[in-house]
Amino acid sequence: MSPDVEWVATREQVAQMTAFEAKRAGELAEQNMARMGITWVSFGGERFEYRPERPGRHYALIAAAMREKVRQNPDVRRALLSTGDLALKPDHREEAAARAAWRYCDILMQIRGEVR
Repeated sequence: MSPDVEWVATREQVAQMTAFEAKRAGELAEQNMARMGITWVSFGGERFEYRPERPGRHYALIAAAMREKVRQNPDVRRALLSTGDLALKPDHREEAAARAAWRYCDILMQIRGEVR
């Protein structure tokens, strides 16, 4: 650990967060990691790059989690399918260099096509 960083929540606590609370925790963690020179994240004991140029392990985990949410929650599946062929757009401005794993609308449109 680095003495110049402060962690306001544990990984377990962040796992229970939703929406903007989770986003704020992630932003703080990203700042801390940058201070420590860390460019990777870990999941299940595996390390992989957080901002790869091409979709990789991080993207695969995000997409898999979203697929499971659609599979396990009939209300989410129904809402997604009710959008028909509409192009889904985020309710915020995406940064120009947003990586594929952060383009959740694109992932949702792909999932929508898969579950039809």
